[in-house]
Formats: sequence, structure tokens, C-alpha cells
Amino acid sequence: MIYSLVGNTGINCSKIVLGTDYFGKLISPEDSFRLMDYFCENGGNMIDTAHVYSDYLPGEKHMSEKVIGKWLRQRGKKGVYISTKGGFPCLEDYHKSRLSYKNIREDLESSLSLLGIDSIDMYWLHRDNLCIPTEEIVQWMNEFIKQGMISNWGVSNWTCKRINEANECAQKNNLDGIKASQIRWSLARVTPGTDKDDTLVEMNSQEYYGYMKNQIPVFAFSSQAKGFFSKIKENDDGTLILPDGKAGLRYSNDDNIAMYYTLKKLQKQVSSATISQLALLPIIKGKLCSYAIVGCKNIAHLEDTMKSAEISQAFLTEDINKEMNPYEINISNC
Repeated sequence: MIYSLVGNTGINCSKIVLGTDYFGKLISPEDSFRLMDYFCENGGNMIDTAHVYSDYLPGEKHMSEKVIGKWLRQRGKKGVYISTKGGFPCLEDYHKSRLSYKNIREDLESSLSLLGIDSIDMYWLHRDNLCIPTEEIVQWMNEFIKQGMISNWGVSNWTCKRINEANECAQKNNLDGIKASQIRWSLARVTPGTDKDDTLVEMNSQEYYGYMKNQIPVFAFSSQAKGFFSKIKENDDGTLILPDGKAGLRYSNDDNIAMYYTLKKLQKQVSSATISQLALLPIIKGKLCSYAIVGCKNIAHLEDTMKSAEISQAFLTEDINKEMNPYEINISNC
């Protein structure tokens, strides 16, 4: 495993972060325990969850945090960083914001109780609300830090513009600013019009430029694009069979097919690597300080994913890096 410091947080985080969206629902508590055990035994040290995780599925609420809390009580927290999020919008309408002091405090207090810990290492605001001045939000989060409820705070699905506004305010008032950002980012680009959730913020050239310029660490969610690249099959005549389900619906487009061929070309140089491992290289070994959040449903998938950290960076030549990371090419236009 490889690690890097998350800005000035003091967190030396593994480049692979374990996502836990379906823990306790689509992934049983027993299998969730096995995944967390394997992840930590093999060098992973940050587990990422959210107060809302799995609540959009039928059944008991907050199951991800509950399962992780039970695991922490049995295994202990030593050497493991806990990352969770609060302030997710109303489930019946994602445009109804819950980003308020009252809602964040309620979510945070509940998360601490469910996880069974005194303080959260990295706490994220799950969505933004442009109607709220960043100055107010900075004050809220610093109050939670002062009270010992959280150690650091970040944001999920915010633009760099808003992050910069918040950090300028924090610096002006000698307060703790946003330490990192979670954004949807993978080698595969989402086909326009295929995702119903328009509150998500996705990596693009402008955002990439902002992160590079201000050296803001990035935690990439949906970093494997539902396994799109590894699910592509080739017929004997060379034609492709594209994935079905969400992976196919969301990512079947010409740009991603071209990226698949780039990955296949790189695979000839790194014959021991799988397509899914190579697809993580621009995130975990690129120029930006970034980490890949991966949501693996079984040990085999997690094992394959974690081996991406073992691939030599020497294979990621400047030409290959530009092919795999189009934001590097377009950054000069921002």
C-alpha cells in the first residue's frame, strides 16, 4: 500500500479508501466485517461512510454507520481513520437542502453515537447550498472542532470556487478551513443525461485546475465507474460487448471506449495488471494529491483493487498520463 499526508491534517492516508455505501443492506454485516478486516490487514487505513448511506434502500436506517460501529467496538479503532458525512438533502427531493447548523449537528451527534467514537477524523458536508454564506459554514465547523466532535472537515460535491471562498474566509479569521474534497472522478466520463442526480459535482478541467492550483487533496468517489472498463468483453472479431445495468447505461460512450483501448495498450506494458487496477493509476499515482474511494462487494474485488498500489509508477509515462488524464491536456485553457 502507498500513503500520503492529507494536506496539513496529520492524516497519513492509504491511497485506497474503503467505501461502505451498501454495508448492512446489499452487503451483509458479516461480509462487511470481512471486507474491513481484509482492507486493514492489507494496509488500508481509512474507512469512508455517511449518515445517509443505504437509507435510500428499504429497511433500517443508517446501517452503514451501525455496522462500522459494531466492527469498531469488536476490533478497536487503533490505526484506522474514520470518515463520514452529514447534511445530505431530503431523500424525497435532493434539491431540498439540509445544510444547516441544526441538521449538521443532529447528523454529527447521531454518527458519533452509531460509530461509538468520541471524534471523527474527517467529517464531510455531503452537499452544498449556495444560499448559505461560506462564512457561516466555516463558523459551524470550527465550533464542532473546538468541541472535539471532529478533527478535520471537508466537503463533498462542492465546486472549487466555493471551497476557495470558504478557505479565504477561514484564513482571514484564523480558523480551520476545508482540508479536502470528495468529487466524482474516474477514468470514465458519465454520459450526459444518464444520471438523475444533478446535485453531484464531477471532475472536469476547471475543477482539476482549481485543485492543482490550491493543492487541495481530493477523494475520488465512483472511482471505478461501476466497474465499466473491467466489464467490457471482446468478441473474436474484435468488436466490443459493453456492460449492461448502471455501468453500461451511465458510461457507454465513445470517449470511454477510446479510454478502454488506451488501458489495453498500457496493459501490454504491464501484463501482470488488470484493467481495473490500471484505471486507478491517474488517481492514486497522478500529479494531484488524491485518493480512490472504492466500493467493493467481495474480497476478490477488493484484493484486485488494492494491488493497484503495487504497480510501478514508472509505467505511467508523460504520454500515457496525458492520454489517461485529459484534464492535464486541457488545464492550460482554464
